[in-house]
Amino acid sequence: MEVEVKLRLPDAITHRHVTTVLTPFHVTTHRQENNFFDGSSNKLSSHQAILRLRFTDTNPCCIVTLKAKAVIVDGVSRVEEDEEVLDTAISRECLAEPANPRPTTTSRSANPSPRDMENRGERGEQRRKMKRRERKKNRLKKKKNLK
Repeated sequence: MEVEVKLRLPDAITHRHVTTVLTPFHVTTHRQENNFFDGSSNKLSSHQAILRLRFTDTNPCCIVTLKAKAVIVDGVSRVEEDEEVLDTAISRECLAEPANPRPTTTSRSANPSPRDMENRGERGEQRRKMKRRERKKNRLKKKKNLK
């Protein structure tokens, strides 16, 4: 379960104001490339779900994410989320030809390594949670050091 706070800003002036207020707390900028998928009949969005491929400047792999059953209460979103690591080359192939994905023998899912197997399931989830907590703790330390 992930909790996100969504801010919907009414206009560019409000955006500039929020940016001005938050700028002193800015630590670093991460670049992301997000690609969202749905069928022509919008089956995913009609079930309030999203499928995303994310490439970042901090991770050499691609993360595929499926989010579903989001509930927003007072601006706080709670959503079921499932993430898997994909080989970047295979992910780029899927983007190049989304309607015609080709099976690839180098796919991690076809030939998982022992490490890939460790990263799946409960142990992998625990490891991902620890990494998230670690990143959050580091961000808080950096903010504290800036004051």
